[in-house]
Amino acid sequence: MAFYMFDVDGVLTDENARPDKDAVALIEILAKEGHVLSFVTGRSRGWLGDYLFPLFDDNIDWSSLYCVSEHGAIKGRGTDVSSWNFDDHYDISEEVKKKLYEVSQNEKYEDLIQWDNTKEAMGTVEAVHGEPGNKEHLENTRKALREYAEEVESIANDSNNKTVVSTYGVDVIHPDLSKKIGAEWIIDEIKSAEEVFVFGDSGGDMVMATTARDKGLSNITFHWVGEGDSPEEDGIKTISSSNSYSEGTIELLKKLG
Repeated sequence: MAFYMFDVDGVLTDENARPDKDAVALIEILAKEGHVLSFVTGRSRGWLGDYLFPLFDDNIDWSSLYCVSEHGAIKGRGTDVSSWNFDDHYDISEEVKKKLYEVSQNEKYEDLIQWDNTKEAMGTVEAVHGEPGNKEHLENTRKALREYAEEVESIANDSNNKTVVSTYGVDVIHPDLSKKIGAEWIIDEIKSAEEVFVFGDSGGDMVMATTARDKGLSNITFHWVGEGDSPEEDGIKTISSSNSYSEGTIELLKKLG
C-alpha cells in the first residue's frame, strides 16, 4: 500500500486552473488499486465540489479519500464537501477580509485578479484566466498577484496574519496555518504506509513530505511539477518532471505505473 498526497492547483490543473481529466483518470486507477489518496490544497471545499469532484467516477468508493482545503482549516473524508469540518480557530476576521477585498477592487487589477468568494477561513484573490496559450495575459496576472501581495502585506502583518503566494492566487491566512496542519491530520489517521508519494508545484508543498518524514514515515518521494529548481530536503527523494502543471503530474504518475 502506498500513500499519495496531492496539491491541487498546478498539480491536477493546467496553467488556467482547469482540472485535468487525464490526471483524474490516473488517480482513479490508484484508487482502484487500493492506495491511500489525499488532497492537501489551499482551494476551498466549494471549488473542489464544483470543479474537481464532478470529474470523478461515481462507481468508485471515494469514502476513504482524505481531503484538506484552505491549507488545513477544513478537513474531511469523501467527496461530500458539506460533511467536512471547519476549524474556526484559523478564521481571519471579517474586518481584515473587508480591507483585503477593497484593495482587490483597485482598477489596476481589473481583468487580472478577482476576489474569491468561496473561501471560508482566508482572504483570497485569484488570477483571472485568459485564453489557453495566452502567455502575455498569464504574465500580467502573475505580476498583478505579486503587486497585490506586496500591497496587502501591511494589512496581514498588522492583523498578525501572513501572506502566501501560490500558483494562481494570494492568500492572507492565520499565522499558524499551513499544509503541515492538514498533512499531520492525514498521517495521524492512516498511521503507516509502505511508501509515500507527494506531488507539488511550489516550495511550500515540500512541507507535506517533511511532515511525513517527521511523523516517522519512510520511503518518501517528492514529485516536483513546478517551474524552476525543485526543493530538496534530507531523507526525501526528489523527482522532477520535464513538464509543469498537470502535464508533469501525468508524466510522473505514468512512470510510477
